[in-house]
This record gives sequence, structure tokens and C-alpha cells, in this order.
Amino acid sequence: MLPPWSIAAELSLEGAVQTALMGNRDLIAARFEVSKAEGRLRQSGLLPNPEIEFSGFSDFVSGGSGEGEFTIGLHQAFPLTSRLSLSREVSRVGVAEALREVRNHERLLIAKVQGLYVRELAARRRESAARQARADAGELARLSGERLAVGQGSPAESALAKVDEQRWLTSATAAATEAESIRLELKTALGLSAKAPLELIQSLESAVETLRGRAARSRPSYRPDVELALLALDRAGAEVRLARAGAWEGVRIGVEYLQDRGMDAPEGIDTGHFLGVKVSLPLPVWDRKAGEIDASEAEHEQRAARVRALELEVANSIAASRRRADLLDEQWRVFGRETQPVIQVAEQEMAQGFKDGRVEARDLLLVRAQNAGLRAESADILGNLALALIELEAAAGTHPAMAAPYLEEKSLHRRKKS
Repeated sequence: MLPPWSIAAELSLEGAVQTALMGNRDLIAARFEVSKAEGRLRQSGLLPNPEIEFSGFSDFVSGGSGEGEFTIGLHQAFPLTSRLSLSREVSRVGVAEALREVRNHERLLIAKVQGLYVRELAARRRESAARQARADAGELARLSGERLAVGQGSPAESALAKVDEQRWLTSATAAATEAESIRLELKTALGLSAKAPLELIQSLESAVETLRGRAARSRPSYRPDVELALLALDRAGAEVRLARAGAWEGVRIGVEYLQDRGMDAPEGIDTGHFLGVKVSLPLPVWDRKAGEIDASEAEHEQRAARVRALELEVANSIAASRRRADLLDEQWRVFGRETQPVIQVAEQEMAQGFKDGRVEARDLLLVRAQNAGLRAESADILGNLALALIELEAAAGTHPAMAAPYLEEKSLHRRKKS
């Protein structure tokens, strides 16, 4: 039986995001990293297993009188430092890192899905503009043919209109091909098969309004990859302390029982029983882990430098994305306020002039071609605006789907502390 998300047919922008978070195959595989890290946490910080030793000696090889001894011992190694707790601390940081890696995967996936969604909408919009231009050119070719039949116009007008019609057909086909290619890529990101039905129910304008509204309400917070870098810095600090603690490997304590059989003249063979304690203490004389400590300290400094670099990169990325979104937003408003009205009036006047015989077909074709090009350009402006808003949201890590996991983890930590 197919999972629910594999039969999805109609998706809004947010619906596509939620479908991807549930069904993306790479994300599902990435979430197992958390389980692996939790397994390593359960394994860390444990004492080594105790050891049992047996040994025995006898003089039967030399044909003696049966003298010999038998020893059995139970030994356990104990750390002299906090090495086990530090090891557990490193593994605990590993679990938090795995969670942040999954969330960062989600952040990037959300941006990818939203980008594919609006890119397909923009391609469909360009296709629609090209098909409308083709229909206008076809109508003009028909009118030019009618005028030519009654002795008006020229064969060049009809030929130009037919060529323009085919040019716009090519443009529409190219836009439709691009949209289908993007849709297949979107289905992969959503976890859907290539044959699964999918319809994008939100318009490009509506998607822009959704993204613009979220950008106005959201406040930047730490991105998962920044938190991941901070956790890596914490891990490096714990590894430095672990390397220092590793200079003392630990003390080995054991309890031994000894049975001794020896000749006690004149009574004969006598058996003695002994119980003792054995302690082994390694001394850090030759290997003090100095090289390992130096390497861990250098790793700590390197990760601190990476945190500073990433924080600057994120801040500049947010500023650049916001600036690009503002510029494209103003460009779109100018198009709607100034360019679009001029396009509509000019095309209407030229069409009426052509019907009245005051405008040549060639001039009308030129105006319509320019207008169709501007309409296709408007689709690019609106699509780029949507992509800029998506980039801003991804740079700031402010998508609503990114907030819930953090709250859940914080409440989990509070429960553990209580």
C-alpha cells in the first residue's frame, strides 16, 4: 500500500513543504543519524568488562610428587580521571549534532522545494504569455490574409504574422518543457514517483504574498548549521579535556585466590589456600598524550575560527538576500504601477488602428512582440522575487516548520533536568 504522500494530487506552497518533510527519501535516511548517535551515547561512558584469569602449575611433567599451584583472579579496571564522563559528554554532544544536521537538511530541503515550486509557476506563466502572443499573431495572420484577399495590405504582412506565430509557439514549447523538467525534480524532492499526479494550486502572485507575509512577521534566529558549528566547538573542548585525561589510563584492581600444593616433610603433600589483592597502576612516563593534546587544542581553535566565519557569512547572506528581495519587490511594483498600464493602452490603440487601417500589420506585430516579451519578463521578475524571499527565509532560518523541533527538544531537556 502506498504511503499517503505518494498519492497527493493538489498542493499549495506550504503543502509541498509538509509533503517533502514527510516523504523526502534522503531526509528519511538522514534521520537515522540521530538513532546512530543515540546508540553511541548509550555505549559511551561504560566501564570495561571485568576479567577472569586462571593459571595452574604442576610437576607431573618431571614425574614429581604432585606439587603445584592453581590461581584464579577477578580483575576490574577503573579510570583514575573523569575520562568516562568526558567520553559520555562527547557522545551527548554527538546526539545534539545529529539533530542539528537533520534540521539543517530540512532547512535546505524547504528552500529547495519552495524554489522548485515557484520556478515551475514562473515557467508556466511564461508559457501562458507565449501562447497568448501566439494566439494574437495567429489572429493577425488571419486578418492580414483577409485584407490581402480584398486587395489591401501585402503578402509580407501575412508572412511576418505567420513567422511570429511560429516563434511564439517555439517559446511556449520551451517554457512547457522547462516546467515539466522542474516538476519531475520537484516530485523527487517530495518523495513522489514520476507518474504520481501533482497539481500546484497556488498562483505565483499568491506564493509571493505568502512569502512576503512570512518575511515581514519572522525574526531571525540561530540557523541549525550555526548551532552545529557551536556544538562542534563544544565537542572540541570536551575532546581536549578527554585527551588530557587519557594520559592516565586507569588503575587495575583484582582479587585472587591461590591454592598451593607442596611437600611438607615428614607429613607429605600439604595444601595451602591464599586470598589476595592485586593492584596495577600505569605511570605516564613515556606517553603523556602530548601530541594528542596539542592536536585537540588546535582543533578547538580551528572550530572557533569556523564559528566566527560562519556567523559573518550568515549575517552577510541575510543582508544580501534582504537587499535583493527589496530591489526586486520595488521592480515588481514599478512594473505593475507604470509598465503594465502602458503596455495595455499601447496594444489596444495599435489593435484598433490596425482595424481602422491606420496602422500597418508590421507595426502591430512589433508592438505585440514587445508587449509579449515584457509580460514574459514580468514572470521572471515575479519568480526572481519569490526566489529572493525564499533565499532570505533560508538564510535566516525562519520558516515556521523549523521552529517546532527546537521547542520540542528544549522541553525534552527540561524534563531530563527535572
